[in-house]
Formats: sequence, structure tokens, C-alpha cells
Amino acid sequence: MPRFSVEFYRPEVLGDRAPAFATILQRIAGLEAVQRIRRGADPAAVLSLMHQNGEFLGEAARIRMDDLPSVIDIANGNRHDLDVLDHEGLGEEIHFLYDSEINVIAVQNRLHFRASALERLLSELGGDSLDFQIILTEDAFTRFERMDFVSKINFKLARPRDLQGQPLPALNRVFREIDEFDGVEAKLEITIGRRRNRSLSLAAIGRLVAAYRGRREPFKSFSITGMVREEDGPEATAHNETVDFIKERLCYTQEVERRGRGRRFDTEGCRVALRRAIREHREYLRRYR
Repeated sequence: MPRFSVEFYRPEVLGDRAPAFATILQRIAGLEAVQRIRRGADPAAVLSLMHQNGEFLGEAARIRMDDLPSVIDIANGNRHDLDVLDHEGLGEEIHFLYDSEINVIAVQNRLHFRASALERLLSELGGDSLDFQIILTEDAFTRFERMDFVSKINFKLARPRDLQGQPLPALNRVFREIDEFDGVEAKLEITIGRRRNRSLSLAAIGRLVAAYRGRREPFKSFSITGMVREEDGPEATAHNETVDFIKERLCYTQEVERRGRGRRFDTEGCRVALRRAIREHREYLRRYR
């Protein structure tokens, strides 16, 4: 049975006097189906959005209009095109669940329509800028919180399509260097070298972490190495640890059946999996900052 994978995010509405995220979802839920479609170069839509007892269950899709696959008969190899009209495309759907009590959104992890794409779609339909902040595993979060001295940061960036709105001038400088060499990606490692009892700037690292949590797409890898305290107090010991912000994201997987002629994940099975994902991690998600 195929695996249904989920990632967790803390949504934030940006700007002064910003409404609650639940208010934005209620606004989108009140739109007619045709009003929940984004047209243009990258069409997408919120296909459904239900609200009950502080819980929002939704389905969204990227609408693929070009380079559509053909249909091939595996019995004889015959091939034919899909019967698709000019104004129709293929839906690449994801399911999501927002729990307003703990302010966490669980999003199906799918290659062609990631959480960042859902973030942009909801921003455009709801009329407010949004920021989905990735949630780490509890172990990674605890280790990062106890890291007093940082000896190395390591990250790889891919140049985004649009440099506008990138959160850090330092990252924009990296993107400009990629452009200068007509490149696609850049890998950067910053260390304290052989010097002991010295740390990289914790304030700068905090800004970089915030940039990653707010704009994950350019980051192909991102890790921080430093001394992690075993416990609190003057006699506390510490040891060297690495926190990998890509590999140590909080995830949940569950088997969900495929149904129907489209052989897609069963909708009710996806909803059950999303609710179970929130339930299993609820206490930690409530504490996560």
C-alpha cells in the first residue's frame, strides 16, 4: 500500500494588524469554487476547504497545463493522448489540515506541489502575506535550543526564480554570485577554523534560521554544528553535535489506499492520516516555538 507523507508547519500572517490564519482560511472557504482558482502561468486551486470545531480540512492542486503525459497500454504498447480540452489541465493534489488550537498546519508532502506552493496560493487567495515555518523533530529542536557555541554552518543554495522578497541581504549576495558565474547552485561553509572557545555570531545564525524557516525553497542543504549542553547549570557538560534542518524536519507517514479510475489517494483516508498525524504529535506541537 502506498505511503502518505506529512510535514508540519507553524503559519504566520505577516504585517501590522494582520488577521488570524483561521480568519484567512474562513475567507477562502467562503469563496465560490471558481474564485478559488489562480490562473496565469502557474495555475492552482483550493478544491475544497471544510471548517468544524477549530479544524480546517482542505485539498489543493497545482493544475498542469503543459507537457501532459500520454496514456500507454501495458498489454500491447499502444499509446494515445489524453482527451483534455484547452482550458483543462491535470490536477496534482495535496491534502492539508490546520488545527487552530495549536496553530499548526499539517501538509501532505508531494514533489510537484509542496507546502511553499500552498503557502503562496493561500496568500494570493486570502489577500494577506503568509509564512509557513517548518517544524523540526523534538530531538533536533532541543539540541538547537541548547547550542551555546556554534563552530560551523553549512548550506547549499539554489538561485530562486525571483530575487525580490528574499529575507537576508547576505543570501542575496550569494544569489548574485551565482548569477555572476551563470551558475545554478552555491555551497557555503563558514567555520571558526582551529580557534577554540569561540563561536560564530549567534545573532546572525538566528537570522539565517529564520530565513530558512520562512523561505525554504532556495536551501538544498542546511546544517549547524556546535557545542550542545547536556543540562543546565555551571557544571553542565557539553559535546559537539550537528543539527540538520533538512533531514530532521518533523514528518509522519501512514499507508493510505488508492481508489477510483485516477488511482489517487483515497480522500477520507488522507483526512484520517492528517488527523492522526496531529494527534500523535499534539503535545510537542503545542510547545514548539
